[in-house]
Amino acid sequence: MRKNVLIVDDCDTTRKILSYMAKSVGYNPVTAVNGLDAIEKLAQNDISVIVTDLNMPMMDGLELVRTVRGNERYGAIPIIMVSTEAGENDRELGIKAGANLYMTKPITAKWLAYQIEKLA
Repeated sequence: MRKNVLIVDDCDTTRKILSYMAKSVGYNPVTAVNGLDAIEKLAQNDISVIVTDLNMPMMDGLELVRTVRGNERYGAIPIIMVSTEAGENDRELGIKAGANLYMTKPITAKWLAYQIEKLA
């Protein structure tokens, strides 16, 4: 059975690229356009790993991570934050919010797959 990976990004192109990467290495991508949408998808799907952007409207990646970590049902799901924000402060904010890993775009399918396998 293929594991579900929740891909959360407000950019349609990025969602498609990350979904393709996940699918190309054997995962089933479930997509969401922001943190609020992601919370709904978590309730509807058995998610093994969350891959989320930092900057999104309505609910950004930091708030999504905090919300997931504060939920008994989803709190243990590994979270990878993938962002164009490459500053040390951004990385620190992501990790302090509860992300397991903070990666800077662009990333490769092989590297994403390695990280998902390591965390899932």
